[in-house]
Amino acid sequence: MIAKAALASEIADSARTHELRMKEVRRYLHRHPELSGQEYRTTEFLAEIIADLGLSPQLADDDRGLFVDIGGSAWEPRIAIRADMDALPIRTRLDAEYASRVDNVMHACGHDVHAAIGFGVVLMLNDLATRRIPIHARVIFQPEEETSRGAIHMIESGALEQIEAAIALHVDSSRPVGTMAVRDGALTAGCDTFTCEILGRGGHGARPHLTGDTVGAAAQWITDVYRRVPRSTDARDAVVLNVGSIRSGAAANVVPASAEMTGTLRSLDSTSTDQAKRVMHDISTAIASAHRCEVNLNFDRHTPEMRNDVVINRLLQEAGCELLNEKNVRVMEKPSMGAEDFAFIADRVPAAMFRLGVAGIDIGHEPLHTPKFDVDESAMPLGAGVLTLAAKLWSDSATRKRNGYSRHARRPDGHEVP
Repeated sequence: MIAKAALASEIADSARTHELRMKEVRRYLHRHPELSGQEYRTTEFLAEIIADLGLSPQLADDDRGLFVDIGGSAWEPRIAIRADMDALPIRTRLDAEYASRVDNVMHACGHDVHAAIGFGVVLMLNDLATRRIPIHARVIFQPEEETSRGAIHMIESGALEQIEAAIALHVDSSRPVGTMAVRDGALTAGCDTFTCEILGRGGHGARPHLTGDTVGAAAQWITDVYRRVPRSTDARDAVVLNVGSIRSGAAANVVPASAEMTGTLRSLDSTSTDQAKRVMHDISTAIASAHRCEVNLNFDRHTPEMRNDVVINRLLQEAGCELLNEKNVRVMEKPSMGAEDFAFIADRVPAAMFRLGVAGIDIGHEPLHTPKFDVDESAMPLGAGVLTLAAKLWSDSATRKRNGYSRHARRPDGHEVP
């Protein structure tokens, strides 16, 4: 078994060796982004460059997403390293040769970086396995993170079979290159999307008293939920409600027969979410009565809270301290109210995610989900190194035994592997 310090040094050297390749992959993906549910070209590209290494990537259902095993035998438990790869419907304003070439689509959340780092992890883990250094890992390239459907898609495609733990990262433009942030427990909020449809009698704009006043009802609904949901929730429990779209009418002098609003409800625990939903339904009932209309409130999709497993989080922290220096491994004081569908994986196996600083001197400071978002690419080998070292530490039998995992894998027939 290689000493941890020596292993960290070796992985750091390997990350630097593969830095240019990671940059090439990231820039290709940034030029050719694909929206959630459309990641066919991205999947094909990643499968090809992984197969070129002599590995055997397995495509997920519908040929969107893939995963590849490195080291170990088929029956042995593995740790998964997850990287997402979908883009957002945002028109780029990035002035760079690698800017998006697809109209109104860009990688504004860093998933191109995540995928390139994932490929870097494949390269480094494969280097270890080729030298017969024990490693038991699977790298998962996941579609549809932005719609919170991708993790389930990969799980249903078999990506978690034989997986006992999982790790991941997310780029963070609020943190400088060379740093990372970890947190035990709650990392991101649970998120529900909702649609509120208001139906009523339409009519002439001069005679709203003869109509269902759907626009007025929609305005009142928004005002009431923004006011009453926070006032009905324990102030110590974070709840964030946002109406993100309103659609109604097409003419200035017409009272439309319908209005539709969509939005998100986020919290860090299910009790607060349930209470907020009850209040929203009560408001809908009152609005329907007051405005002589029908109000249909439906919650469409739920993403659970992402909670970092303490043991797996310690592995990430340990790997970060070895590679980045202990002073550069920060602790997140508060969780994010953003949602993360890695939570679906964390619901099934012990898992943890860390934040990777990508803000350099001249680049990487723009917020996520904005048209000028970019990263300092020198952060990529650092992120790949931390994931690789953490995976190796998990794979080490002594580390697994110390952290309470079964030291002996079992074959499908139930017999221990010698």
